[in-house]
Amino acid sequence: MLSQFQKNTEKSLEHSSEKHTAPLVSFGLPVYNASEPYLRQLLDSLLAQSLEDLEVVISDNASDNGTQEICEEYASRDSRVRYHRNKKNIGQVDNFNQVLKLAHGKYFRWVGSDDWLEPDYASRCVEVLEAEKHKDFIGVSTYYDFLLDDQRHYQEYQGERLDSPLASVRFRRMVWFMTADIGFIDPIYTMMYREVLLKTNLLQHIPSMDQVLAVELSFLGPFAHVPVCLAHRRWKNFFKKTSKEKLLKAYSPEQHQNVNKSDFHVSKAFLSVVWAAPIRNREKILCVLPVVNFTVIRMWRKFYRQFHIMTGSVKSFVLSRNKEAESRE
Repeated sequence: MLSQFQKNTEKSLEHSSEKHTAPLVSFGLPVYNASEPYLRQLLDSLLAQSLEDLEVVISDNASDNGTQEICEEYASRDSRVRYHRNKKNIGQVDNFNQVLKLAHGKYFRWVGSDDWLEPDYASRCVEVLEAEKHKDFIGVSTYYDFLLDDQRHYQEYQGERLDSPLASVRFRRMVWFMTADIGFIDPIYTMMYREVLLKTNLLQHIPSMDQVLAVELSFLGPFAHVPVCLAHRRWKNFFKKTSKEKLLKAYSPEQHQNVNKSDFHVSKAFLSVVWAAPIRNREKILCVLPVVNFTVIRMWRKFYRQFHIMTGSVKSFVLSRNKEAESRE
């Protein structure tokens, strides 16, 4: 029996495919109760791309705040916009996977509903990927910035990237990026060959699913890079505004127990990717040390945060007792 996820995907494919030539680029928008001004800014930025051979595929996770009306408005105005609405909220993980499966383009790029792109983003990325010297590359990254409390956060990282022909070197670098700074690279939000993405396990219902997909991609081929800031993202510290349990349920409503696991489960997932990678055993052995370093760094940071919280609580307790003693005197 097909799941609701599969039924929705097949229905949308039957309705929209094969009637036209596949576009060169697909932008995939998994949305749920998007902010109206942000969503409009994003859609405007995509439809204003200098490269016009594109489609904008939207998968709406049963929004109830007016998101549907905005998407249908844009779809009615521009045939390049395709809107699919889930009958129920299937969670962020499955919605990300679904919008990829609904796309038809040679190249694919996920975009968050509160992000936006420069007008020449698609043209510059495609130009690089179509170049003969990059024929073995699976994707292309650009610089991007964050909007943090109305301030731009932008790091023009000049170091080693993901263009090595050696899979073990790319893996080591990808794992390093996972512990360095989110401002350096986020492989999930880059333009890639759609067929390459479909060869992966996609986003799974496991801890740090985006990082696991990123290291899986590192084994499939190198990434080119355009050293220009062409993408913009709004950064939200969800864990400060939302409980971890509620956030995990949003990711995976029916399997969030699998996501709420320790950092050791992330490392185990990394090693599973290594063992399954189409590389020689010697290269696989070289990939073990980066995973060990990743685990140690993550555990140390977790210990430091807990220690900092504990010392803060002790300090507050001591100060309150001192105040009580002073008041009694």
